[in-house]
Amino acid sequence: MEIVVIGGGVGGLTAALALALGGHRVQVLERASRFAQGGPGLRLAPNATAVLARLGLLDQVLDLCSRPRRALLRDLGSGAELAELNLGAPLTARYGTPYVVVGRADLLSLLADACADADVELRPGREVTSVDQSQFASSIMGGAVVACGDGRMYAADVVLAADGARSLARALLDAGEPSGDGWAAYRGTVPVDALADGEADDEVVAWTGPDAHFTRYPIRVGEAYEQVAVFRSHLYPLAGAASPGGAGQGARPAPPEAATVGWGGPEELDEAFSWAAEQVRAAVRLLRRDQCWRMLDRAPLPSWAADRIALLGDAVHPMPAYLAQGACQAIEDAAALADALSDCAGPHCVTAALARYQARRAPRATRVSRARAVWEAGPLPRRPADDYAASDWLYAPVEPF
Repeated sequence: MEIVVIGGGVGGLTAALALALGGHRVQVLERASRFAQGGPGLRLAPNATAVLARLGLLDQVLDLCSRPRRALLRDLGSGAELAELNLGAPLTARYGTPYVVVGRADLLSLLADACADADVELRPGREVTSVDQSQFASSIMGGAVVACGDGRMYAADVVLAADGARSLARALLDAGEPSGDGWAAYRGTVPVDALADGEADDEVVAWTGPDAHFTRYPIRVGEAYEQVAVFRSHLYPLAGAASPGGAGQGARPAPPEAATVGWGGPEELDEAFSWAAEQVRAAVRLLRRDQCWRMLDRAPLPSWAADRIALLGDAVHPMPAYLAQGACQAIEDAAALADALSDCAGPHCVTAALARYQARRAPRATRVSRARAVWEAGPLPRRPADDYAASDWLYAPVEPF
């Protein structure tokens, strides 16, 4: 079948590759001028690396990634250790594939090259403006019609929207406006010599509190690590979605002053972590202040597909930052779509295939999006670092596609 994928991020390219390997003709429309866009490092748990292994990419990922030794959960205020999880050999043995951290641009470049080798048509610089699956469009073009701002049009038996939380296709499924409590995030990459004495450079560490959390993880062990500060803005109830960056999810310039109806600015960042442990306060001072990610909630959609169109990744189920499952769940979506469409002989069975995709993925993605921690049962009572009972539900790979 002819398949058009809107969005060349991790989910879109993984879906394109899996579908092309399954014998479909695939085009990917990406609005950016190139596919290997930079961005924060990606933490990929075994539920995602298992899919990359099935696609034949894991060995190449391992050449590019870092392999954290363990994950630590600490109290934000006191810095006291609450829980730990061994991310090394015992985890790999249990789940079959490892936990890794890889640069976003590195993974996208790898996926794009694999797609090109599988004869996927990669089309950068294509900003999609509409999707039409009316009977008229189908009769003229032979399928759903995807139109771009430059006037180009593409017909497809299936359209997959992997274009993020602000997905154009979301509106076709009557998605509501974003809501939430106004969470903001700041990020930064720091050389490893910025670590304090005694701090390990091969650990994923999360300091957690009621309205803020701070995470640090190695991008390249021995060289650099990334840190992310996330907090609930107390100005959001006053400013709300009318403020700059208030509608949707993504990066926006940080507002200069709270009085300008902005929320989530640098002053709020410092205030939110003013009571944190000293090592966290020191790390917050190293964050970039010129870019704020304002994150509003979108509940997973009750319907993931409409006729020939299906959504995947953040377009249908934006993930909370604290689980580091955004890319992982998009990769799972891609595998499930390839599986659902593997036995679809033509356009007549697309609706049923996409219904199978939704039935398989919606319950799991909804559970992940609503989870408050990897250790769903809570960090107490204290467990050994190689006791994975509380993380099996999240990290265990789903059945092969």
